[in-house]
Amino acid sequence: MGYGHLRAAAALAERWNVPVDAADRAPLSSAAERLVWGLARSAYHSLSRLSQHPRWRGVMGPALDRLTSIDPSPPTGGERPPASVRVLARLVDLGFGDGLGRRASGPGTPIVTTFYATALAAERHGRGPVACVVTDSHVHRVWAPLRPATSRIHYLVPTAGTADCLAGYGVRRELLRVTGFPLPPGLVGSGGEDVLERNLAERVRRLTGVSSGPLRITVAVGGAGAQSDRVVELVRELRDELAGGRVRLALIAGTHRRIGRRFHRLVEDGRRSGLPDDSLRVVATRDFLDTYRAFNGLLAETDILWTKPSELVFYAALGLPLVLEPPVGDHERHNRRLVVGAGAAVDRPPPGQAAAWLTGRRAEGWLLAAAAAGREGLSAEATEAIASYCSNELYERFTGA
Repeated sequence: MGYGHLRAAAALAERWNVPVDAADRAPLSSAAERLVWGLARSAYHSLSRLSQHPRWRGVMGPALDRLTSIDPSPPTGGERPPASVRVLARLVDLGFGDGLGRRASGPGTPIVTTFYATALAAERHGRGPVACVVTDSHVHRVWAPLRPATSRIHYLVPTAGTADCLAGYGVRRELLRVTGFPLPPGLVGSGGEDVLERNLAERVRRLTGVSSGPLRITVAVGGAGAQSDRVVELVRELRDELAGGRVRLALIAGTHRRIGRRFHRLVEDGRRSGLPDDSLRVVATRDFLDTYRAFNGLLAETDILWTKPSELVFYAALGLPLVLEPPVGDHERHNRRLVVGAGAAVDRPPPGQAAAWLTGRRAEGWLLAAAAAGREGLSAEATEAIASYCSNELYERFTGA
């Protein structure tokens, strides 16, 4: 559905050196299924964008909250599944996603997916083991099957709270494993090469002023592009810092062409008004994997990640201080609580105060403390943990080896 699911899949595919198979594209999906996927994705993205628009926020914001609402009381497993769960189960029973079953035609062929609908389809139509990587710290009931007690889906979750939530929905504890969120191997390192610590050491030098140079901020607007207006405001607020070489901004438009064009216009306007050529950079691509690679390259040299509390909150494990835009949906409220509570993130400053706020936070040492809190409080080893689990325990449990 969104970048969060794709980022997790891309990181694991990079680790295993395999391609990412998209469930909404041929040959895994029929023309009718592709239509359903497209309509669902467009509806969600439109709702996300409108929920942040000043004119529509009062109506669409509550609508998005109702759609993503997670019951604050601990689930007991005895509640009647909501309509969304029953409808999805019926679609799968009618054949939705049977291409995944054909993809895994052998009983020993595992499917690792990062979205709940594909996990349900893989279990229903395939014979092999199924692992579902969960991409938020707290999840809606729709992530669990209609009859979780008899399901064989293995859930690999980012936090212990996520595991408790799914167990409350009825998922068996033996099928739950807390791994963390899978981060790109190129940002973590492997084979004894500790890229993460090397990048963090350089970031610490810049945050403490030992290494001179501009503060490097990467701004990600999310897969739905819901908060692109705020990015435009931020560039204006930081104009003096950009002009003076004290700040550099990287603006991540992803695959959104309209937003990409808007951000490129910001760069052109900035250059005409005298901003240095390297003060603003835009990442806008046609393909998600191109965005993924460019984004990872930027993060290796980033000092602050400015984002909404999507799956990117887990990137605090890289030692990246987070500045958070308002959450879009109830699941993002839970993500926000996770990293703010860990000391790795803070809410954005009030409009018009970004420049003074950044100067103050850097001087008082908060940015450095947040980098340390994220590195210590969140796991950066999830990709290896998931790879090990799927290659060993998942296979052994399924085959009896």
